[in-house]
This record gives sequence, structure tokens and C-alpha cells, in this order.
Amino acid sequence: MVATNDQTERIVMRTATPFVKSTGTVKCAVPGGKTIRIPVFPGVLKHPTLAQLRCLLRDPDVAQKYTVEALRIAPWPVLREFPHEWLKQCMPQAHLDTRRSRALKFLLA
Repeated sequence: MVATNDQTERIVMRTATPFVKSTGTVKCAVPGGKTIRIPVFPGVLKHPTLAQLRCLLRDPDVAQKYTVEALRIAPWPVLREFPHEWLKQCMPQAHLDTRRSRALKFLLA
């Protein structure tokens, strides 16, 4: 937003937009017998409440769907809180466009 005063000086006003923060983590058993901690971000899956999301993420299939959706829509500050190996494992199921896929591969390298 740009505002001007009486002397026609330009004053630039900026607003800071904070990134969403994780509300905690959930332990989840994933294929391969490993247990990982998945960060909980409300809004990645649209309909569950925070309490429902915490329960749902204990299921490996839901955890994978949640991670795939995060890969599609979430910004890097959100994705960097996920285990990187888990993100790499879920990337093929996300069917990302070429630019986003290359960017994420670079950031996860």
C-alpha cells in the first residue's frame, strides 16, 4: 500500500505476513516399519478439526495423503518441518508440475 502526504512524498507501508506454525507432531508408523513424526498443520486437509486431524494422522494411509497434499499446496517453511526422506518418498504420488517438482528436489537435496 502506498500513501502520500501533503508534500507528495511517497511513504511505503508494509505488512508482515507470518507463516502458519505447526501445532505439534503426531507419531505415525509408515510403510517399511519405520515410525516418523509428522507435523500437524490445520488447513492442509480441509475438513477435519485439529483434534480429528491428530487422530487421523496416526493412520499411515491418511498420513501419506496429508503429506502428498502438503507437497502440492504448502510453502517451503511448512514442508521443511516434515521428515525430508518421507517427503521424497511421497513425491511421486503428488504428481507435481515440473517447476514445483524441481524446486522441491533442490530444496530436499
